[in-house]
Amino acid sequence: MTSASAKVTAHFPVRRMDFSFTDTDKYWWNGNPFMTHFMNNLSSLFPYGEKFFVDSVRAVREQITDAQLQKDISAFIGQEAMHSKEHATYNEYAQAHNIDLHTLELRIKYLMEFVTRFSTKKMNLAVTCALEHFTATMAEQLLKREDISLQMQDPRMYRLWLWHAIEENEHKSVAYDAYQAIGGGYFTRVLSMALTSLTFVGVIAWFQLGLLRRDGQLTNWRSWRYGLTTLFGRHGYVRGLLKPYLEYYKPGFHPAQQDTRDLENHWRRRLGFSLPSAA
Repeated sequence: MTSASAKVTAHFPVRRMDFSFTDTDKYWWNGNPFMTHFMNNLSSLFPYGEKFFVDSVRAVREQITDAQLQKDISAFIGQEAMHSKEHATYNEYAQAHNIDLHTLELRIKYLMEFVTRFSTKKMNLAVTCALEHFTATMAEQLLKREDISLQMQDPRMYRLWLWHAIEENEHKSVAYDAYQAIGGGYFTRVLSMALTSLTFVGVIAWFQLGLLRRDGQLTNWRSWRYGLTTLFGRHGYVRGLLKPYLEYYKPGFHPAQQDTRDLENHWRRRLGFSLPSAA
Protein backbone atom coordinates (compact mmCIF):
# COMPACT_ATOMS: atom_id res chain seq x y z
CA MET A 1 0.00 0.00 0.00
CA THR A 2 1.37 3.40 -0.93
CA SER A 3 1.60 6.29 1.51
CA ALA A 4 -1.02 8.16 -0.53
CA SER A 5 -3.53 5.33 -0.37
CA ALA A 6 -2.87 4.82 3.34
CA LYS A 7 -4.21 8.33 3.96
CA VAL A 8 -7.49 7.68 2.18
CA THR A 9 -10.45 7.77 4.56
CA ALA A 10 -14.11 6.97 4.00
CA HIS A 11 -16.47 9.84 3.21
CA PHE A 12 -18.73 8.92 6.14
CA PRO A 13 -18.39 7.32 9.59
CA VAL A 14 -19.80 4.19 11.21
CA ARG A 15 -21.86 5.16 14.28
CA ARG A 16 -22.86 2.78 17.07
CA MET A 17 -26.19 3.76 18.60
CA ASP A 18 -27.29 0.98 21.02
CA PHE A 19 -31.03 1.67 21.18
CA SER A 20 -33.53 0.00 23.49
CA PHE A 21 -37.27 -0.14 22.84
CA THR A 22 -38.55 -2.37 25.64
CA ASP A 23 -41.07 0.17 27.02
CA THR A 24 -42.14 1.86 23.77
CA ASP A 25 -45.90 2.41 23.35
CA LYS A 26 -47.55 0.04 20.89
CA TYR A 27 -48.84 2.77 18.55
CA TRP A 28 -45.88 5.11 18.76
CA TRP A 29 -46.70 6.93 15.51
CA ASN A 30 -49.19 9.50 16.78
CA GLY A 31 -51.29 6.74 18.34
CA ASN A 32 -52.14 5.45 14.85
CA PRO A 33 -52.10 1.69 14.07
CA PHE A 34 -51.78 2.04 10.28
CA MET A 35 -48.70 4.28 10.29
CA THR A 36 -47.09 2.46 13.22
CA HIS A 37 -47.43 -0.82 11.33
CA PHE A 38 -46.19 0.81 8.15
CA MET A 39 -42.95 1.64 9.95
CA ASN A 40 -42.89 -1.81 11.58
CA ASN A 41 -43.33 -3.17 8.06
CA LEU A 42 -40.29 -1.23 6.82
CA SER A 43 -38.22 -2.28 9.82
CA SER A 44 -38.85 -5.95 9.05
CA LEU A 45 -37.13 -5.52 5.68
CA PHE A 46 -33.80 -4.36 7.05
CA PRO A 47 -32.09 -7.19 8.98
CA TYR A 48 -31.89 -9.56 6.00
CA GLY A 49 -32.34 -6.94 3.29
CA GLU A 50 -29.24 -5.09 4.39
CA LYS A 51 -27.33 -8.37 4.72
CA PHE A 52 -28.13 -8.90 1.04
CA PHE A 53 -26.75 -5.43 0.24
CA VAL A 54 -23.52 -6.16 2.08
CA ASP A 55 -23.13 -9.60 0.51
CA SER A 56 -23.74 -8.17 -2.98
CA VAL A 57 -21.02 -5.55 -2.59
CA ARG A 58 -18.59 -7.95 -0.94
CA ALA A 59 -19.04 -10.42 -3.80
CA VAL A 60 -17.48 -7.97 -6.29
CA ARG A 61 -15.09 -6.15 -3.98
CA GLU A 62 -11.99 -7.95 -5.26
CA GLN A 63 -12.66 -6.51 -8.74
CA ILE A 64 -12.45 -2.91 -7.46
CA THR A 65 -9.06 -1.16 -7.51
CA ASP A 66 -10.02 2.39 -6.51
CA ALA A 67 -8.68 3.07 -2.99
CA GLN A 68 -11.37 5.63 -2.11
CA LEU A 69 -14.18 3.30 -3.15
CA GLN A 70 -12.62 0.48 -1.11
CA LYS A 71 -12.63 2.71 1.98
CA ASP A 72 -16.24 3.72 1.32
CA ILE A 73 -17.22 0.06 0.90
CA SER A 74 -15.75 -0.71 4.32
CA ALA A 75 -17.76 2.13 5.88
CA PHE A 76 -20.87 1.07 3.94
CA ILE A 77 -20.56 -2.45 5.34
CA GLY A 78 -20.11 -1.02 8.84
CA GLN A 79 -23.15 1.24 8.60
CA GLU A 80 -25.36 -1.49 7.18
CA ALA A 81 -24.24 -3.87 9.94
CA MET A 82 -25.31 -1.28 12.53
CA HIS A 83 -28.66 -0.81 10.79
CA SER A 84 -29.31 -4.56 10.85
CA LYS A 85 -28.32 -4.69 14.52
CA GLU A 86 -30.61 -1.83 15.59
CA HIS A 87 -33.57 -3.02 13.56
CA ALA A 88 -33.11 -6.45 15.15
CA THR A 89 -33.19 -4.65 18.53
CA TYR A 90 -36.46 -3.08 17.31
CA ASN A 91 -37.94 -6.53 17.92
CA GLU A 92 -37.80 -5.84 21.68
CA TYR A 93 -40.66 -3.42 21.08
CA ALA A 94 -42.47 -5.80 18.72
CA GLN A 95 -42.27 -8.76 21.08
CA ALA A 96 -43.51 -6.67 24.01
CA HIS A 97 -46.70 -5.93 22.05
CA ASN A 98 -47.11 -9.36 20.40
CA ILE A 99 -46.26 -8.01 16.93
CA ASP A 100 -44.72 -10.77 14.84
CA LEU A 101 -41.93 -9.15 12.83
CA HIS A 102 -39.77 -12.28 13.01
CA THR A 103 -41.94 -14.12 10.48
CA LEU A 104 -41.78 -11.15 8.10
CA GLU A 105 -38.00 -11.00 8.46
CA LEU A 106 -37.73 -14.70 7.58
CA ARG A 107 -39.81 -14.12 4.44
CA ILE A 108 -37.30 -11.47 3.36
CA LYS A 109 -34.47 -13.88 4.14
CA TYR A 110 -35.98 -16.55 1.88
CA LEU A 111 -36.72 -14.00 -0.86
CA MET A 112 -33.13 -12.71 -0.83
CA GLU A 113 -31.78 -16.26 -0.87
CA PHE A 114 -34.00 -17.05 -3.87
CA VAL A 115 -32.75 -13.98 -5.73
CA THR A 116 -29.14 -14.86 -4.99
CA ARG A 117 -29.55 -18.48 -6.05
CA PHE A 118 -30.88 -17.66 -9.51
CA SER A 119 -28.95 -14.48 -10.28
CA THR A 120 -25.43 -13.32 -11.12
CA LYS A 121 -23.17 -11.21 -8.93
CA LYS A 122 -23.71 -8.25 -11.23
CA MET A 123 -27.49 -8.64 -11.18
CA ASN A 124 -27.49 -8.94 -7.38
CA LEU A 125 -25.52 -5.70 -7.21
CA ALA A 126 -27.96 -4.05 -9.64
CA VAL A 127 -30.84 -5.09 -7.34
CA THR A 128 -28.88 -3.62 -4.42
CA CYS A 129 -28.47 -0.35 -6.34
CA ALA A 130 -32.22 -0.24 -6.93
CA LEU A 131 -33.09 -0.91 -3.29
CA GLU A 132 -30.45 1.55 -2.08
CA HIS A 133 -32.11 4.16 -4.27
CA PHE A 134 -35.45 3.36 -2.65
CA THR A 135 -34.03 3.67 0.85
CA ALA A 136 -32.10 6.86 0.07
CA THR A 137 -35.06 8.66 -1.50
CA MET A 138 -37.45 7.52 1.23
CA ALA A 139 -34.91 8.66 3.82
CA GLU A 140 -34.47 12.02 2.11
CA GLN A 141 -38.21 12.64 2.26
CA LEU A 142 -38.31 11.72 5.94
CA LEU A 143 -35.52 14.24 6.60
CA LYS A 144 -37.29 16.93 4.58
CA ARG A 145 -40.80 16.41 5.88
CA GLU A 146 -40.71 17.35 9.56
CA ASP A 147 -44.49 17.69 9.46
CA ILE A 148 -44.47 13.92 8.97
CA SER A 149 -41.43 12.83 11.00
CA LEU A 150 -42.58 14.74 14.08
CA GLN A 151 -45.58 12.44 14.26
CA MET A 152 -43.19 9.83 15.66
CA GLN A 153 -44.00 10.50 19.28
CA ASP A 154 -41.48 8.14 20.87
CA PRO A 155 -38.11 9.96 21.01
CA ARG A 156 -36.10 6.75 20.58
CA MET A 157 -38.04 5.73 17.47
CA TYR A 158 -37.65 9.27 16.16
CA ARG A 159 -33.89 9.14 16.69
CA LEU A 160 -33.60 5.65 15.20
CA TRP A 161 -35.35 6.55 11.97
CA LEU A 162 -33.63 9.91 11.53
CA TRP A 163 -30.19 8.40 12.23
CA HIS A 164 -30.93 5.68 9.69
CA ALA A 165 -32.14 8.28 7.19
CA ILE A 166 -28.92 10.30 7.46
CA GLU A 167 -26.77 7.23 6.88
CA GLU A 168 -28.81 5.98 3.92
CA ASN A 169 -28.01 9.26 2.21
CA GLU A 170 -24.36 9.24 3.30
CA HIS A 171 -23.69 5.91 1.61
CA LYS A 172 -26.24 6.06 -1.23
CA SER A 173 -23.59 6.12 -3.98
CA VAL A 174 -21.41 3.22 -2.80
CA ALA A 175 -23.25 0.25 -4.34
CA TYR A 176 -23.84 2.27 -7.52
CA ASP A 177 -20.15 3.18 -7.80
CA ALA A 178 -19.23 -0.47 -7.25
CA TYR A 179 -21.68 -1.48 -9.98
CA GLN A 180 -20.12 0.98 -12.41
CA ALA A 181 -16.62 -0.12 -11.40
CA ILE A 182 -17.31 -3.72 -12.47
CA GLY A 183 -18.75 -2.65 -15.81
CA GLY A 184 -22.45 -2.64 -14.93
CA GLY A 185 -24.57 -1.27 -17.76
CA TYR A 186 -27.74 0.75 -18.18
CA PHE A 187 -30.09 -2.03 -19.34
CA THR A 188 -29.38 -4.35 -16.40
CA ARG A 189 -29.66 -1.42 -13.99
CA VAL A 190 -33.08 -0.22 -15.14
CA LEU A 191 -34.48 -3.72 -15.67
CA SER A 192 -33.48 -4.55 -12.10
CA MET A 193 -35.16 -1.39 -10.87
CA ALA A 194 -38.41 -2.18 -12.70
CA LEU A 195 -38.56 -5.76 -11.37
CA THR A 196 -37.48 -4.70 -7.89
CA SER A 197 -40.13 -1.96 -7.81
CA LEU A 198 -42.94 -4.43 -8.48
CA THR A 199 -41.60 -6.83 -5.86
CA PHE A 200 -41.06 -4.07 -3.29
CA VAL A 201 -44.57 -2.66 -3.61
CA GLY A 202 -46.08 -6.14 -3.49
CA VAL A 203 -44.15 -7.11 -0.35
CA ILE A 204 -45.01 -3.85 1.42
CA ALA A 205 -48.73 -4.29 0.67
CA TRP A 206 -48.67 -7.96 1.73
CA PHE A 207 -46.87 -7.26 5.00
CA GLN A 208 -49.06 -4.23 5.79
CA LEU A 209 -52.30 -6.15 5.42
CA GLY A 210 -50.91 -8.99 7.49
CA LEU A 211 -49.79 -6.75 10.35
CA LEU A 212 -53.13 -4.96 10.48
CA ARG A 213 -55.12 -8.20 10.31
CA ARG A 214 -53.15 -9.91 13.10
CA ASP A 215 -53.54 -6.79 15.26
CA GLY A 216 -57.30 -6.65 14.72
CA GLN A 217 -56.97 -3.31 12.92
CA LEU A 218 -57.79 -4.38 9.37
CA THR A 219 -61.21 -2.68 9.44
CA ASN A 220 -60.18 0.34 11.48
CA TRP A 221 -61.19 2.75 8.72
CA ARG A 222 -60.27 5.86 10.69
CA SER A 223 -56.73 4.53 11.01
CA TRP A 224 -56.64 3.65 7.31
CA ARG A 225 -57.82 7.14 6.37
CA TYR A 226 -55.11 8.77 8.46
CA GLY A 227 -52.43 6.46 7.07
CA LEU A 228 -53.42 6.72 3.42
CA THR A 229 -53.68 10.52 3.69
CA THR A 230 -50.22 10.69 5.29
CA LEU A 231 -48.74 8.53 2.53
CA PHE A 232 -50.78 9.33 -0.58
CA GLY A 233 -52.70 12.54 0.14
CA ARG A 234 -52.25 15.84 -1.67
CA HIS A 235 -49.24 16.62 0.49
CA GLY A 236 -48.45 12.98 1.21
CA TYR A 237 -45.08 11.38 1.75
CA VAL A 238 -45.17 9.23 -1.39
CA ARG A 239 -45.67 12.18 -3.75
CA GLY A 240 -42.18 13.39 -2.94
CA LEU A 241 -40.72 10.03 -3.97
CA LEU A 242 -41.97 9.99 -7.55
CA LYS A 243 -39.58 12.44 -9.21
CA PRO A 244 -36.35 11.04 -7.66
CA TYR A 245 -37.56 7.52 -8.40
CA LEU A 246 -38.07 8.27 -12.11
CA GLU A 247 -34.67 9.96 -12.35
CA TYR A 248 -33.07 6.55 -11.78
CA TYR A 249 -34.16 5.56 -15.29
CA LYS A 250 -32.10 8.33 -16.95
CA PRO A 251 -29.05 6.99 -18.84
CA GLY A 252 -26.66 9.41 -17.10
CA PHE A 253 -28.10 9.05 -13.59
CA HIS A 254 -25.89 8.98 -10.50
CA PRO A 255 -27.15 9.07 -6.87
CA ALA A 256 -24.93 12.06 -6.08
CA GLN A 257 -26.99 14.15 -8.50
CA GLN A 258 -29.65 14.18 -5.78
CA ASP A 259 -27.56 16.39 -3.50
CA THR A 260 -28.54 15.98 0.15
CA ARG A 261 -25.34 17.23 1.81
CA ASP A 262 -26.90 20.34 3.38
CA LEU A 263 -29.87 18.29 4.57
CA GLU A 264 -27.55 15.70 6.10
CA ASN A 265 -25.54 18.38 7.90
CA HIS A 266 -28.72 19.95 9.25
CA TRP A 267 -29.75 16.65 10.79
CA ARG A 268 -26.26 15.80 12.00
CA ARG A 269 -26.40 18.99 14.04
CA ARG A 270 -29.92 18.21 15.26
CA LEU A 271 -28.94 14.72 16.43
CA GLY A 272 -25.58 15.79 17.85
CA PHE A 273 -23.38 14.01 15.29
CA SER A 274 -20.05 15.40 14.13
CA LEU A 275 -19.91 17.08 10.73
CA PRO A 276 -17.62 15.93 7.90
CA SER A 277 -14.23 17.61 8.05
CA ALA A 278 -14.79 19.21 4.66
CA ALA A 279 -18.24 20.55 5.57
